[in-house]
Amino acid sequence: MAGIHKIADINPTIDNLCVRIRVIRLWTLPSYGNSPLPYSIEMVWLDEDGGKIHASVKKAFVSRFVNLLEEGISYQIRYFGVGLNKGYFKTTHHEYVVNLNQRTDVHRLPESSSIPRYGFKFVSFDTLNAPGYDCTYLVDVVGYLAGIGNEKTLEKDGKSTKYTVIELEIDDGKIMECALFGNYAHELNAFLGSGNKDGAVVVLQFVRVKLFNEKIVLQNSMYGTKMFFNLEDTTVIQFKNSFVRFEESRGNIGGIPNEAAFLKIYQGKTIEQLKEFETNSICIVLATISHIMDTPDWWYGQCECNRYRIKLGVIDDSDCACFVVFDKEAKQVLGKSCVEILDPLLLKGDLSDTPTLLLNLIDKTFLFIVELQISDNPHFSPSYKVKKMTDNVDLINKFKEAHPIQIDVDYTGSLLPISKTSSIIEGEKVKGAKNLLLEFSNEVAANDESELLENAITPTKRLCSESEESKVEGDTSTSKKIKIEKET
Repeated sequence: MAGIHKIADINPTIDNLCVRIRVIRLWTLPSYGNSPLPYSIEMVWLDEDGGKIHASVKKAFVSRFVNLLEEGISYQIRYFGVGLNKGYFKTTHHEYVVNLNQRTDVHRLPESSSIPRYGFKFVSFDTLNAPGYDCTYLVDVVGYLAGIGNEKTLEKDGKSTKYTVIELEIDDGKIMECALFGNYAHELNAFLGSGNKDGAVVVLQFVRVKLFNEKIVLQNSMYGTKMFFNLEDTTVIQFKNSFVRFEESRGNIGGIPNEAAFLKIYQGKTIEQLKEFETNSICIVLATISHIMDTPDWWYGQCECNRYRIKLGVIDDSDCACFVVFDKEAKQVLGKSCVEILDPLLLKGDLSDTPTLLLNLIDKTFLFIVELQISDNPHFSPSYKVKKMTDNVDLINKFKEAHPIQIDVDYTGSLLPISKTSSIIEGEKVKGAKNLLLEFSNEVAANDESELLENAITPTKRLCSESEESKVEGDTSTSKKIKIEKET
């Protein structure tokens, strides 16, 4: 068959294959011995239709291609072999791989925008955590840098390797850990020391997915992973915009034209009913904020990228729970960005006090639109992420009319007489009364988003002051147990 072939069509039945591709990733595997040439050259090709395939140059032909191929450049390549795509760390889902040989003809093409530069195909948090996910494929992930662990050293086979574990928020409010070893840890440190504070969005291309301690974590492959910081790429910009696309006025649910009709879209539930759900759902809950959980851990991030993650203790007359409010909604409710509130505290060097704006939320009643996520792990309690919240009186009254539930009970006054700044565990227990708030404080750790990842890493903010870092007891990083596996 003559002409140019698509990557998707590559198979061993076609003679004289010819493709026009861009090398979106290229790395070499070192030789074992004194050879100055690498053992092999490994590549990922991309064509204008988005097709991807892995390509290799074996040791016998390395000298011919080592100075001929370059990452990021487009080529027309003809006459190559085709083999099966096997191995533990596959870069593409293509059934076959390409092997360049002595007959292979390589012709560099003029730069063209018809073939994308990176060809990212970002994988979501839910996809990675779906039961039975195939971890043999390397993936692309993008996320906000939400946490950084202390740099550690791994001793293995008489060699020392530096590593750092980071947290990435790859979907709104959904955090994953990634272990960075060797040069990747050094790249991270170089970025953090560069003074670049515009964003802190990380892209990991061709990163490994591992099941570790019954949870999914990420880890760089030894050579194939590519890491980018604040990359100016269309798909990355789309990701960043997805976190700031809502800028509604305070006290309004999403600018929805007919708010009364909106109340009919989702189910109105009490907290007790919310906890009885066995499937993921979105509900509306009317509840009162009893206290702010885990102060001073109401924020996360780094430098100008600091963002809210406020854990609210909420209660109605049926039960109590922990609702987690993230940056978009917290900014709308509080009227200030996280940076605006945090900077004065950082200047004072005292992060122990909870900001007044947060404390002013206590004892206020809100209508919450809550996203309920059921964990596949039976040891973890459900998490409750606040999608929207409002204290609009008219909207609350409409909700009460549709759902006549009594919630106007002063639990903080009659059940546990405590002040806004005191710990609920120090509250005075009322004889004969069910201590709902104390039960709530005991179960918060299970509902806490960070606890869904066992041995959660030190948050990024602890890097900002030695006094904060000193509060962390022991090594909470999971990365020191992650096994480095030799790549083929």
